[in-house]
Amino acid sequence: MNRTTSSRHHDRWCNEDAAAEIARPLTTRIERLIRDGRIDDAILLTGKMKDSRILFHDFLADSCTVLWSWVGNNLGEASIEDMFRMIFLHSAKRQFYDAAVAMAPPHLTVYLLAKAWRAHSCFGAGEYPGGFRIEEDDEKFTFHLTPCGSGLRLWAKGWYTPGREGKTSESAHQWTYGRAGFPYYCIHCPFMNEILPYESSYGSLMWPVDPPSGPEDSCAWHIYKDLDRIPERYYTRLGLRRRKVPRNRYFKGARSYFTEKERAEMSLPMTERIASHLKNGDTAGAISLCRETKDEFIVLHDLYINMLVATLTFIAGRAGEEALGNALETQFNACVKNQMVQSMCGMPAEEKIEFLAMKIFGIDNCNGSGYYPGKFTITETDREITFTLDPCGSGGRLIRAGSYEPMGPGTRMRETLENAFIRSSRFVVLPEAVLKASFPLIVNHFTQRKPFGQGATEKPHSWSFSKSGVPYFCCQCGMLQEKSGVPGLTIIPPHRKDAPCIWKFEKKCLGN
Repeated sequence: MNRTTSSRHHDRWCNEDAAAEIARPLTTRIERLIRDGRIDDAILLTGKMKDSRILFHDFLADSCTVLWSWVGNNLGEASIEDMFRMIFLHSAKRQFYDAAVAMAPPHLTVYLLAKAWRAHSCFGAGEYPGGFRIEEDDEKFTFHLTPCGSGLRLWAKGWYTPGREGKTSESAHQWTYGRAGFPYYCIHCPFMNEILPYESSYGSLMWPVDPPSGPEDSCAWHIYKDLDRIPERYYTRLGLRRRKVPRNRYFKGARSYFTEKERAEMSLPMTERIASHLKNGDTAGAISLCRETKDEFIVLHDLYINMLVATLTFIAGRAGEEALGNALETQFNACVKNQMVQSMCGMPAEEKIEFLAMKIFGIDNCNGSGYYPGKFTITETDREITFTLDPCGSGGRLIRAGSYEPMGPGTRMRETLENAFIRSSRFVVLPEAVLKASFPLIVNHFTQRKPFGQGATEKPHSWSFSKSGVPYFCCQCGMLQEKSGVPGLTIIPPHRKDAPCIWKFEKKCLGN
């Protein structure tokens, strides 16, 4: 960022062009540099992108761990099943299971899961960096997570050690694979991958998991080419009986879908792939990868956001808003205070602005992808730096999607028709080329479905900007404003559905 000086104004930390530039999606900025022939600068910015996602991703994963553990500690382990069933009613049933009944060649799922695990691995950045490899045999594809970009990294980073806010199961349950001492974060996998798909219209286990035995182990997700070939042991450990599912007419038992090179390529961080293309002079390939990276994080990001808002709504509904305030304070102390607030303390003012733009608001916006795309602008006066989030990539998009209202009859009708269209794929055989082109678009459309009927404060609280009617998700920012101790910070949440969220920083408090 470039500081400018005017005889009429105090020092300016960023001119309008610089402010607009750091507010642009990173993938767009890299693509522009490539088109302008500034290859060295494009490679440099690609290197910066490597570290851009990890902090916000870990905030989301850590927050799930802390809040789910808070529920187990304060509402009892008997409440955990109810909580996860509510969470996935709002974050997977309509978004994933309704789309999963589509009949398609089995390898198309691998493309989408590889994208999701690249998102989880955050370009290989961070402590105990996430990574994976893909294997294929006659019956299945297997993602070996070495380590998983969320659950295993949480375990390795010590979230379940005494004095930390992570909890492990007190006893064995169906949803801990019959294990005591199972990490609370990892509980979402048996629910999301196996138990709930089995109970839904999908009618089968979806992606059986071989969970890790400890923080030094790896985790494996299996995608069976033919659901009827899922081994009986995966049903037995859950106490479930196999159901008859329609035969996948696209499955060919002798076919190998990927070469070893293709599997390895899908596992590489996109930053490495973009930089490699640029160094080899393949600018067209690098631009193509930038566009592919643009929406790499959106599905995982929105799953996290939907899970978190449903978790907060569950806590308030089960224990009341005072308990919700306690849970939010625990989340702030464990996740926000150290990761975000203290990270900014020693930074010069310009670095703080760039930190917020590139590692918080920019990543939350997922490069402007998804429905109701997030975006922000930065403006500066003599006294203030203002971030205008229009909308915020998480809470603001929930508001604009109507997540705090009941589902309307128009939405219900549209989704009923979409689901009927997807089910019809079981009776119509289409060319593989058509499915390969349309499958990601259809799945992305379904995953953009937002929850409905989420909670907002019934009365004012110090952590709800002293207002009633504040969406529970936005109360995380209310708690941040109350507890952060950042002088001169004012957060103005949206006052109506189409209004922005505004963060104002007094320049005298930001430092030099």
